[in-house]
Amino acid sequence: MEECLIDIHKILNDNNIEFFLVYGTLLGQHRNNDFISHDTDIDLGIFSHNFSEDIKNCILTSGKFVSWYRRIGGNTDSLEYTFHHINETKVDIFFLYPVDENIKDDYYYCASWFGICDTKECGYCKWGNHIRGLKQITFKDKLFNVPANTEEFLIECYGDDWKIPKKFDYYGGLAGGYKNLIN
Repeated sequence: MEECLIDIHKILNDNNIEFFLVYGTLLGQHRNNDFISHDTDIDLGIFSHNFSEDIKNCILTSGKFVSWYRRIGGNTDSLEYTFHHINETKVDIFFLYPVDENIKDDYYYCASWFGICDTKECGYCKWGNHIRGLKQITFKDKLFNVPANTEEFLIECYGDDWKIPKKFDYYGGLAGGYKNLIN
């Protein structure tokens, strides 16, 4: 996991792409200053207004990620990328969209699919979080952006007891582990 994180960090930074730690990666960093032992991927966020095909291109041409990747959703409302590192670790890049584009505030959502998400009217789940700016922290000897309101972000995702380790996968999260479903 660390090798993959360091490689994606270098690729995105070298290409001036602003990103930040989110979800399980942020939880592990903030709670344990490490990865969650049973986690199998890296979770990164990028604000939707920073979307560019260059993101995909620079990752796939880096030599650090295999040529196969998954793209789900649309650029304007629900995009998620998954890349596979040469060491087989996955990186999920979630694009975060304003919940209400007519209101300039700090409430964003990202999309996910499968399970209950397939039953949603729009065809995907929307997971809401407040992001009140970004701040830099040191993790694995590198500077990373994280939401400035990290604890609020984690409470929104995992509940008031986010500090207590729990073991669940994506489908377990859909069944009640995740707390920030807004649709």
